[in-house]
Amino acid sequence: MKKIISFMTSECALDNRFTFLYFLNLSDYLFTLILISSGLFIEANPLLSLNIGGMGGFLAKCILPLLLILYIRIRFINNPPKNTFPAKLVLDILLCFYFFVNCFHIFWLSYTIMIFI
Repeated sequence: MKKIISFMTSECALDNRFTFLYFLNLSDYLFTLILISSGLFIEANPLLSLNIGGMGGFLAKCILPLLLILYIRIRFINNPPKNTFPAKLVLDILLCFYFFVNCFHIFWLSYTIMIFI
């Protein structure tokens, strides 16, 4: 029980970045579903375009990233690296990418709403 409590309360140097990345990933998925349901847009990612609204899309965009983030977090807690700069750099690049993708979604979502009003 002590191991579980210490794991849940221990700080990982990259926790905020992981949390924000996962939030941006989920919002990307939700915005994509909303825009696709309007009938004016299609999924640009050829791997997800086959089953974005089904269980495969949910697994690929919600469950798999969560499991990957938890795995990386456990690895960082159990064996903290001496230099976290490369991991922070990669996470910052991913955060920028997902931020711009979400901005793009918000722009097209607002444009679609204006069309239907």
